[in-house]
Amino acid sequence: MSKLDQYLHAATRENTRLAYQSAVRHFEVMWGGRLPASTKSVLEYLAHYAASLSFSTLQQRLAALAQWHKTQGFADPTKDEKVRKLMRGIRASHPAQQKQAKPLELDQLEAVVRWLD
Repeated sequence: MSKLDQYLHAATRENTRLAYQSAVRHFEVMWGGRLPASTKSVLEYLAHYAASLSFSTLQQRLAALAQWHKTQGFADPTKDEKVRKLMRGIRASHPAQQKQAKPLELDQLEAVVRWLD
């Protein structure tokens, strides 16, 4: 591998590469999408999974599709204004639930204090 290739490879973390590969595979295999994708197919994909995947997962899937199109030399359908508008609609329709820890019960706190003593 040349120095140029080494630096280009190092620009993307291995975990990111694996996540992008998984996202592209999900688009193609699980959903049945074709690459290069059209804006319409990206919109349909997002709408299909809007209720079952988290907003951040959908964003990651979009990033993976965008990266695939860029590296393969195709126009990026994820940059279409309709995709941005759909993502705003998904976020408004499926707001993320805040994850909050259950409060510690008084008897549990007393047990912790006894253990520490």
